[in-house]
Amino acid sequence: MTVEVVSPEEVAADESTPGVVRKTVFETENAVMVQSHIEGGTTTGWHSHGDRHVYGYIVEGAGAVEYGPDGDEPRECSAGEYFYIPPGTVHRDITPPDTDAVVLVCFVGSGPVVVNVDGPDAD
Repeated sequence: MTVEVVSPEEVAADESTPGVVRKTVFETENAVMVQSHIEGGTTTGWHSHGDRHVYGYIVEGAGAVEYGPDGDEPRECSAGEYFYIPPGTVHRDITPPDTDAVVLVCFVGSGPVVVNVDGPDAD
């Protein structure tokens, strides 16, 4: 066993959602840790994370997650706050104008990390 350290230069952008740049930092069979960057004024595409639990921490900036049957249930969060998104929750991320967000996210479970869909009622 060894302790692993990853520098910012060692991570590259991966599979993503329109409007989000995701960089995988660590990956095991049942967990993926990524650093996500969302530019200010972005409304991402609708997506879920399949069967994975999503645990996140806002490092910089602020934003909201819209979800629900009609996509009209928002939850806001900002730097220093944590969030959780249950498996299969279709949502999109929104950042305020001129405020980029940097988020550390851990996806726990199996299957795809991101499943892009057409809207909040899509599966």
